[in-house]
Amino acid sequence: MVGRSRGKADAVCYLAGTRAALGGTGVTFQPVVADFGARLADVLAGARPTGVFVCASHQSPWERVTAPSAWTDLLARAGFGLALPLHADIAARAERLIATHAPGAWLVNACFPDAVNPVLAGLEIPVLCGVGNVGTLAASLQAALGLPDQTRLQLLAHHAHLHPPHDAADEACAWLDGTPLPDITALLATQRATDRALLNRLTGLTAALVLSAMLTGDTADTHVPGPNGLPGGYPVRVAAGRVSLRLPADIGEAEAVGFNQRAAKRDGVRVEDGKVHLEPAVVSALPPAAPGLESFDAAELTGVCRELLALRAELRKQPHNPAQTKGL
Repeated sequence: MVGRSRGKADAVCYLAGTRAALGGTGVTFQPVVADFGARLADVLAGARPTGVFVCASHQSPWERVTAPSAWTDLLARAGFGLALPLHADIAARAERLIATHAPGAWLVNACFPDAVNPVLAGLEIPVLCGVGNVGTLAASLQAALGLPDQTRLQLLAHHAHLHPPHDAADEACAWLDGTPLPDITALLATQRATDRALLNRLTGLTAALVLSAMLTGDTADTHVPGPNGLPGGYPVRVAAGRVSLRLPADIGEAEAVGFNQRAAKRDGVRVEDGKVHLEPAVVSALPPAAPGLESFDAAELTGVCRELLALRAELRKQPHNPAQTKGL
């Protein structure tokens, strides 16, 4: 478990290792401190991992709670999609090191994968899939329906569906045994009312199940965001270290992708053909000093991330103004 902070790396390994011991899995965790430079390159070269799971980002989703400022006010007004470059940068940098020092290792990305994974695909980075979001929603439906697993369940859902849509026509779509499920909003109501920090305990387990199938070669019918660089979340089969779609018989891949692209507008960002597009509402929320972010190519990710970090540094100096986010 590689981290930039010794204390945090130790804590994650303690929690994961203790749970593994209690579960009798035999899995062990070792903390390693490294930045995204020569040290990480050495770690990858020495470990020669089967796969790499990236769950590091420049932007914490909890900053709005732990350190509110004019920056978090901007994210609240503009939408989650504005921070896309901050979530994509580390995964892209990690893959460049993987390609050189651990060729053949698969990459799973946990940071806003619904939109980040298409950016990685635009950079010709072979990202296998993401975790979270649709996986959490599918797990909630599985429990609500009393299903032993997700083999009979197929769900199309985007990160934006973690919240109920204003228009019922924009709700997630699910099928049970190939038949559309009614009342998705009601089935997901308890999950959506649960504190997001608490939901991470569920999301972590869904991620562990995906990673376990990847490492053992087992077959698992599940749900992941960003499979093979697609936008949004889909029902998939994990088998022999690969991820493939398992859509309902009457839904093609293009239709499923189109559904997720429409949902992406609620997050304020779409990624198509390697190009990132911010929705007009996001652009209008930016301050006059903000860099031009209306659209940019995936190849420009590093530069855009640098500019957004500079904007964040300036806005963090300004106090939080509750009036800026009232009613959001």
